[in-house]
Amino acid sequence: MGWSSTAFAQQSDTTDDQSQNDQQQSQATGSGTTAPSGDQDATAQTDGVAGQPASDIVVTGVRASLQSAQNIKRNAGQIVDSVVAEDIGKLPDRNVAEALQRITGVQIQRSYGEGSSIAIRGLSQVRTEINGRDVFTANGGRTLSLEDVPSELLAGIDVYKNPSAELIEGGIGGLVNLRTRKPFDFDGFKLSASGGINYYDLYGKSKPQANILVSDRWDTGIGEIGVLVDLAYQKTAFRQDQISSQPFYLLDESDETDAAIAAGLGRTGQDTYLAHGVGIGQYLGDRRRLGADVAVQWRPTDTLQFTGEYIRSDYKFRYGDYSYFAYTGDATITPDYTQPFSFDDDGNFRSGTFVNVPVNANTSLETRNSVTNDYSLHGVWNPSSDLEVSGDFQYIRGTTDSERSIVILSSTAERLYTSVGDGVPTMLIYGDGDASNGDGSTTNFDNYRTGGGYLDHIEHSVGTEYAGRFDAKYQLHGGFLRALEGGLRYTDRSAVTDSSTYAYYGIATALPDSLLEVRPFRGDLYRGFDGVPTGAVFFNRNIVLDYDATREALAPYVSESQQEALLDGVSYVPSDRNTQGEKTYTAYGLVRFGSDDFAVPFEGNIGVRVVRTEVSTAGYQVRTPQVQVGTDDDGNPIYGNGDVEYQPISVDSNYTKALPSLNLTFHLTPELQLRLAASEALSRPSFTQLNPNINIVEYNPTNSQRTASSGNPDLRPLTAKQLDASLEYYFADTGMIYGAAFYKKVDGFIANVVTQETYTFGDSSYTYDVTRPVNGDNGKIKGFEIGGNTFFDFLPGWLSGFGAQANFTYVDSKAPSPQATDNEGNQLLVPLELLSKYSYNLVGIYDKGAVSARVAYNWRSKYVVTTQGNGSGNLPIFNAPRGQLDASFTYTVNPHFALTVDGTNLTDTENRTYYGIESRPQSSVLNDRRVSITARITY
Repeated sequence: MGWSSTAFAQQSDTTDDQSQNDQQQSQATGSGTTAPSGDQDATAQTDGVAGQPASDIVVTGVRASLQSAQNIKRNAGQIVDSVVAEDIGKLPDRNVAEALQRITGVQIQRSYGEGSSIAIRGLSQVRTEINGRDVFTANGGRTLSLEDVPSELLAGIDVYKNPSAELIEGGIGGLVNLRTRKPFDFDGFKLSASGGINYYDLYGKSKPQANILVSDRWDTGIGEIGVLVDLAYQKTAFRQDQISSQPFYLLDESDETDAAIAAGLGRTGQDTYLAHGVGIGQYLGDRRRLGADVAVQWRPTDTLQFTGEYIRSDYKFRYGDYSYFAYTGDATITPDYTQPFSFDDDGNFRSGTFVNVPVNANTSLETRNSVTNDYSLHGVWNPSSDLEVSGDFQYIRGTTDSERSIVILSSTAERLYTSVGDGVPTMLIYGDGDASNGDGSTTNFDNYRTGGGYLDHIEHSVGTEYAGRFDAKYQLHGGFLRALEGGLRYTDRSAVTDSSTYAYYGIATALPDSLLEVRPFRGDLYRGFDGVPTGAVFFNRNIVLDYDATREALAPYVSESQQEALLDGVSYVPSDRNTQGEKTYTAYGLVRFGSDDFAVPFEGNIGVRVVRTEVSTAGYQVRTPQVQVGTDDDGNPIYGNGDVEYQPISVDSNYTKALPSLNLTFHLTPELQLRLAASEALSRPSFTQLNPNINIVEYNPTNSQRTASSGNPDLRPLTAKQLDASLEYYFADTGMIYGAAFYKKVDGFIANVVTQETYTFGDSSYTYDVTRPVNGDNGKIKGFEIGGNTFFDFLPGWLSGFGAQANFTYVDSKAPSPQATDNEGNQLLVPLELLSKYSYNLVGIYDKGAVSARVAYNWRSKYVVTTQGNGSGNLPIFNAPRGQLDASFTYTVNPHFALTVDGTNLTDTENRTYYGIESRPQSSVLNDRRVSITARITY
């Protein structure tokens, strides 16, 4: 496992030819862009240092990886950082998000212990590509779920932090391009295979992984032909243990009940915040990734080349959890005044005992299966040494199916003791007269047989896109202007999402013992934490893991009126469908220029990208009128809801944006260069945010409030004006120091707000509070990055194998939050969600002879999870600072065979969140430590 501020440094089993090919590829991407198919073009355009010869020295191993990534960064036309897999199938992290976390300015979010999404320089609006083309997961969003792709398929990942005109628009945070291998990357036949086993210590399970690549090329009567097949299979497991305190509520002494509680606690006239419960979550699940890449290349002449490629990503995710919560929500929680209570100086609850607290014991299933199929054809023609013409066509289709079902058992905690503080929250439950922590209540089947229910939800999404582009490049010689580039692009994309409302079925008849189980907690949960019940009763998890079997098992125990619906399963109604269409028409022009005769040699590019976007949305307005359903004993009418009406609605919109960019590179010395850049970028709203569906109920018998929620098909894209500067010093082939500063002014941040809208039923009009996403005001992001890497070649003998990599990022942000106001009602600017102000990576390397070892530590400071947490008094929920240690060791037995042992989360890092201030903890979470053994052969 190897990491760099610019690259993953990989132990190499490859031949010298492979290293030369990688150098050629880095030169081919020297303009700062990868060709639309990721191909090595017949001619390369470079903005690098004029007259620098390629090295005749062939370098392999970690050094070659660092050198490849360093060359990409040094020669690019804009600010680019890369992750490079020097060996076939040997990007060591299990998915792309985790591979990216070592890059300066990139912060990742984790889902059940694995990286799942990223932000670049504070913004999560990041565009994803594969080989310079669109790629996405069909889930109502626009980008690829980075956890879906097996990292073994990739040759490298490039992160573009500022745009130029030839790059496809769509990411104000940045652009992530995934690069796969091609048959012409190799001189001839190539075979690489690996197999390994991953052990997850908290779950206590092991899972396999494997990868095989076969490639060859031949000279034929119709030209040179190459074929490559790359397959990757990976299974992972996870267990996540979580103990959570429920939200804190302030006692309002103007309320009679709250005043009595304050008096009973002896806190009349003092601020008192009570946590309304505590809960346990234990998530046990698995992931399966299956990836395939088939590429065919044909070079009929020296000036003409075609590449056809098929890439498939098939991702399955599943977990079944135990969730055990004693809580009252926003309803009153009653203290046991006979027991001691403690509070901090600000009145925040620390410890105490409550009585008759409702308990839910939930067993649930969540699954997701996402499949993306990507077909592409790319051609490049060089009629002369100065002119390159290329064309590209792509068809991509993605599907996602997911299920969510929850079996709820209900009970009551006669006495609940809980404590919160600097450590993990405590949850102890006792029955009346029971001092042995609830064996008589939490594990008694009779306390859970009735009063619960079943929730059922399904989703199905389909996304398709046709994309075509045409590009031309013409090189000029002998003057200030060096190249002219231009191109056209067209896309036609559709996204159809069916998402059912949650169906609820109440348990009407007592459940038998055969459907119940006791899940032990104490001694097992949270690595032996003893502040939890010995166990609790749940609906049998083995049944819950089978979606159909769950409904069949529960059917006899729900009411007769619900049995048929339960057996049939939840279905879609018209308003569950959200249909979106989008067409884009793009043209760009770019001029590359430079001078070696200026006082300071420089080069750069200036260009503009103009894109017109046409959006169509379709859905339903669901209208439920009020009707009289009877009369009371006095003859007064009783009203209820009438028959639901579905009225189709559609909204079309369009906009045209011009996105200029300027990139300059000044060569202060042969080793020292300064980059300056100014640009404008955009990110489009997600398809979920554009959803026009809205449900309007004239009268709700249980809630006279008239409210509704919807998407907003009139949303406009976010735009960002950007300034970037980077100073880079390259003192060796694998040694550099750099510093970068950036400023982004973002217009149109999207946030949910409540507005009043009028709807008419019959002759009457009513005002509704409708929650919709809207474009807000400007936000600002600024910061800087510093980093570097080197090997200590000056040390004698085996000590010269040591090296180090390090980087640090500072990001300061302010963005509008419509729900956050000061005492005068003025809107407040708050930090962006999911953004840490500080983050860094420290990596120690050893690479000498047959041995390669690395130890890497990644850390980020606290960040806002959400700006307005439920029950937090409109305070944000924060994630506490977190750091993680990973390491690896590789022994190369011979040029064809190597063994690697690596581990992640070796420090068993705990993740904690809190409500606004640290004295109000929300959750404490533990995930697996993973240890892997991998064997690799290469021929």
